[in-house]
Amino acid sequence: MKKYLSILFLVFYLFSMTEVHQLLKTPLLVDHYLEHKNENKELSLLSFLEMHYLNGNHIDADHDKDIQLPFKNFQDNHPNVVLALPEQIVFFQPQITLDDELVPNFNKSQIFISSFLTNIWQPPKIA
Repeated sequence: MKKYLSILFLVFYLFSMTEVHQLLKTPLLVDHYLEHKNENKELSLLSFLEMHYLNGNHIDADHDKDIQLPFKNFQDNHPNVVLALPEQIVFFQPQITLDDELVPNFNKSQIFISSFLTNIWQPPKIA
């Protein structure tokens, strides 16, 4: 079941967000080629494709049929995704008390300056 569902989602994506749906117009391409082939027996498939796809937008008597061919007109297929995030849900309010006093973790007797540490910065002395 997962496989079929994933294939279904892939098909929906390809046909809605890409130009794969243009391949469904292939029968129109075949019919239009056969019409041109009836008018000109020497017309090959490559010359037909060159005439309709490589020569720019030529306007002729069957221009209405030409623009219905696959990949002749493109639709705007960019996804329009809007993401709305929910607001933050707070289930409880934290209790903040400002009555707590700061307790230092040392006292003045523990703070001292040792002359041993400052001797390293003295210039050398002549003995």
